[in-house]
Amino acid sequence: MEKKLALATLVVLILISSFSLNAAAFTKEHADFSIVYDDFEIPLKTFSIFVMPREGIEIYIAEKDRGQKYIIELSGKKFENTKSFKWQAPAKSGHYPVKIKKKGSRGSGSEINLNVFVLHPAEKKNGQYLDGFKIGYYPKITADKQKYYSKPVGFLKIEESLLNLNLTPHFTMEQFVTRQSTKFPQYIVLQESLLLKLEYFLEEVNKAGYKADTFGIVSVYRSPYFNKKLGNNTNFSRHLFGDAADIYIDNTGNQWMDDLNEDGKSNIYDSNILFELAVKFDQNEKFSQLQGGLSSYKGNGVRGPFLHIDSRGFHVTW
Repeated sequence: MEKKLALATLVVLILISSFSLNAAAFTKEHADFSIVYDDFEIPLKTFSIFVMPREGIEIYIAEKDRGQKYIIELSGKKFENTKSFKWQAPAKSGHYPVKIKKKGSRGSGSEINLNVFVLHPAEKKNGQYLDGFKIGYYPKITADKQKYYSKPVGFLKIEESLLNLNLTPHFTMEQFVTRQSTKFPQYIVLQESLLLKLEYFLEEVNKAGYKADTFGIVSVYRSPYFNKKLGNNTNFSRHLFGDAADIYIDNTGNQWMDDLNEDGKSNIYDSNILFELAVKFDQNEKFSQLQGGLSSYKGNGVRGPFLHIDSRGFHVTW
């Protein structure tokens, strides 16, 4: 009798433990205040911005969070203010960590870690190459396209030593490595708007009941050279301009879209679920700055189904 009771107790404990693991809540990783950069309000505990050498940088404290002093730590120095911080980016390209926090407050919620990346100027390209990495040539931006397209003025250098760095709470540098090469360094274009959209959309996906700690990524940046090599005929893919990503949910770790509708298959019906959630996202006034292009794609035997998402500035589907 005692053995049966002990066995039953063990089974219950295992079931409770299993339920707890499966029901682990997604953490939003928001600070208890927000900063504003380039008209984007950013509450994330970790974020990244991309600037040119010697560019003037201005970070505001969100108006609703003013009323107390904040401290910014950069280059070994500390400055206090209640509204904003202004400084000049270093002349040398690279990664410069910055910390912004409430004066006198403690805990991770009271600070925002900001990665400032000083880009490598596009003018340093040697023909189609930048430091040995083949970029190719960007198309001429005609007058009718200038509102939503502009040639990159600088490129983010991905070094192997930075692969584990969090660009945002749920996305690391490694996820933005190109498929063009396995060598480093690589040079990409990446927009702050895409980072924000990926984080906010991830939150909405979890709210809808689909657990994901991050997204699997098929492709983010594609150079004009690599885009053509893949057989894409358009010169104006958003992937060339750093604000597009092809994503999927992969909790199994097999680099394939999970069976979201639980029909025993991984197919376009699963990416369609993400598509519908992304349409609702773009229709939400809260995210109006991040509207973009959306399309659901089926698998092809080489990779599974995925969702194209971008932050071009207006909503469109295909």
